[in-house]
Amino acid sequence: MQRLLLGNIEVYHLCASRFRLDGGTMFGVVPKLLWEKVSPPDARNRVELACNCLLVRQDQVLTLVDTGCGSTFTSRELEIFAFDPAHSLTKALAANGFTPDQVTRVVLTHLHFDHAGGALEWVDGRLRPLFPRARYLVQRGEWADALQGVSIMKSSYRPEALLPLKASGQLHLLDGDTDLDGQLSTWVTGGHTAHHQGLVVRAGSQTLVYPGELVPTRAHLRPHWNMAYDMFPHHTLTRKKVFLDQALAEGWIIAWDHDPRVAWSRLVSAGDHCQAAEFEL
Repeated sequence: MQRLLLGNIEVYHLCASRFRLDGGTMFGVVPKLLWEKVSPPDARNRVELACNCLLVRQDQVLTLVDTGCGSTFTSRELEIFAFDPAHSLTKALAANGFTPDQVTRVVLTHLHFDHAGGALEWVDGRLRPLFPRARYLVQRGEWADALQGVSIMKSSYRPEALLPLKASGQLHLLDGDTDLDGQLSTWVTGGHTAHHQGLVVRAGSQTLVYPGELVPTRAHLRPHWNMAYDMFPHHTLTRKKVFLDQALAEGWIIAWDHDPRVAWSRLVSAGDHCQAAEFEL
C-alpha cells in the first residue's frame, strides 16, 4: 500500500494496469540513444509503463482520478501492448480496502483508452459504469472530441465504449478549471489533447498535483522530452515549463500517471531542468 496523509485527506496510489508502448512515441523527438538510458526498451522497442490512478479520501467522499486500461481488448491488442494480467483497478481498490460502490466521484483527465478504459465493465453482455454511485467528471470539449475521434492515434478514443456512460446519467461535463469542493480542483492543461485536465489537491500546507500526460513519468521532466502522442506539442512544452517552475518553487508533490516505478515525488533543481526526489512529509 502506498498512501499519503495531507491534512485531513488520504491519498492512495492505485496501479490499475501495466503495459508497454513504443519508446519512440513516448519520447517524441528525443533520440533513442538518450531515452533508452532512463527507460530501457524491450526487443520490440517497447518501454514499460503503468496506469497510476489516485484515490482521494475526504470523510465520506471518495474521488478516483483516472481508471486505467480496463480489460476489453482483442488478442492482437493484448500482444501489442503486453498487458500484465496481475494488475487491475478492482484489485488495486480491494488491496487498499475499497470497493467500486464506495467511489462517489471519478475525474477523468481525458478519454484515451489507457485512462478511461476502466470506467465501465461488461455485465450480461452490456457495458455499464464500474462505479454505480459516482459522478464521472470530464471536460465538455474532451467529451466532444472523443465522440468525434479527434486524435493523433485512430484507436486512442473508443466512442462506442463511452456512450453507455452518458446513457447512465452519471456523466457530468465541466467547462474549464473547476473547484470541486474547496480542496480538490480540476485544471485544464491542454497539450496532450485540447481539453486534457489534471487534478490539484490542497490540504493543510501541502499541495499534490496529478498532471496526467503533461508530465507522465519522471523521465519526462526535461523541457523537450515529450510524447509524440501530444496533439499540441508546443503547448505541452510551454505549459509544462510553467508548471514545473511553480512545482519546484512551492514544493508540490507530483503524482505520475505512467511512471512504472514511483507513485509520486517532489522536485529538486538540476541545472537547466528538474529531477524527481524522494521525500517525507
